[in-house]
Amino acid sequence: MSYGKLNFKRILNRLILFVVLGVGAHIIFVLSTTERSLLNYLGELSILHLLLILILIICPWLGYALRIRMWSGFLNEKISYADSVRVVVTADVASALSPTAVGGAPVKAALLLNRGYAHGSVGFMLTYGVIEDVVFYTTGIVLAGFFSAGLLPDIWFQFSSFISENINVIAICFILIVLYLFMVRIDLIPSYLKITHYFPQKIKQIISSTKDKFNKSLKEMKSNFTLVWQHGKLRMMVSFTVLLMQWMAKFSVLVVILHAFKIDFDTIQIYIRQWVIFVTMLFIPTPGASGGAEASFLLIFGKSIPSDIAFLVVSVWRLFTYYFILLMAVVLYTILSYFVSNEEEIVISDVT
Repeated sequence: MSYGKLNFKRILNRLILFVVLGVGAHIIFVLSTTERSLLNYLGELSILHLLLILILIICPWLGYALRIRMWSGFLNEKISYADSVRVVVTADVASALSPTAVGGAPVKAALLLNRGYAHGSVGFMLTYGVIEDVVFYTTGIVLAGFFSAGLLPDIWFQFSSFISENINVIAICFILIVLYLFMVRIDLIPSYLKITHYFPQKIKQIISSTKDKFNKSLKEMKSNFTLVWQHGKLRMMVSFTVLLMQWMAKFSVLVVILHAFKIDFDTIQIYIRQWVIFVTMLFIPTPGASGGAEASFLLIFGKSIPSDIAFLVVSVWRLFTYYFILLMAVVLYTILSYFVSNEEEIVISDVT
C-alpha cells in the first residue's frame, strides 16, 4: 500500500498566477473596449459598495458550509462548522482551473473521506448536491419562461443559428470524440494519446480512489437516501432554501454594481437572467467558463443594459464573481490554515 499527498501550496501558487493573468486580461479588455469617459464609472464603486460585494461573495461559502454541517449531523458524521468552511474553500481553490460543470466535487469527496466520513455518507452528499443543483437550474429556466418573455426563444435562435452555420465542423468533432471514447473503452488508443496520461499522478490517484470508493458505497448511499426521504424532508427544504440564498447573494453582486454605476434596472430581470447565464456556463468547457461567461452575459442581457457601457459592466461583474472570489478563496484558505495544526492535504492510498 503506497500513499501520496496533494500539496495545496502548489495549487495556491498556480491559482495566484492564474488570478493575476486573469485580472490583467480583464484590465486590457476594459481599456480596449470602453471609452475613456466611461471609465469614470469605476470611481463610483465606493468602499461601501466593495464591502457589500465582499459580504455577498463570502455568503455562498458560509451557506454551503452550513449545508455540509447540517447533513453531516443527520448522517452522524462529525465536523465543526469552521472545518466545513475550510472544506468548501479548499474545494473551490482546487477546482478553480476546471470547467464549471466539473467543480470541486472529487476534491470535496476526498477531503471528507480523509476526515473519516463513511463512503455512503460522502456519496449521498455529493449525489444529493447534484440533485439540488439540477432542481435549482431547472427552476431558473422555468422562471425565465414566465418572467423574461422572449429570452429563451432568443437564446435558442442564437444557438440554432450557430449550430446551422457550423454544422459540418460540429458533426466532425462529435464523430471524432465518440470514436475516440469508443477506442479508449476498448483499449485501442496508445497511452500517450489518452487525456488522463497527462494528468499528474496524484490527480489520477484521487480520481481512481474516489471512483472505487464511490462504487463500493452505492448500497450504503441508497440507504441514506431512504433515511432522508423518511425522516429528513424538513432538512431537505431547509437545505434547498439555503442553496437559493447562496445564489441570490451571488446574483446580488450585479445589483450592487449597477446601483453604483447609477444604471436603471429591473430587479427581477437581473436575477432571472443571471440564473440563465449560469445555466449556460455549465456547457462551456473552459476553466470557470472563461470567455463563454462574458459572451453569455452580453447575449442574455441584450438591451437590458445600455450598450455603451455593457462591456464595462460585464468586465466588472466577471471580475467580482470569478477572479475576486478566487482571490478571496486564497486569502480565506491561508487564514483558516493558521487555525489548523497541519496543512490541508489530500492523502491517497493506492495498492501497488
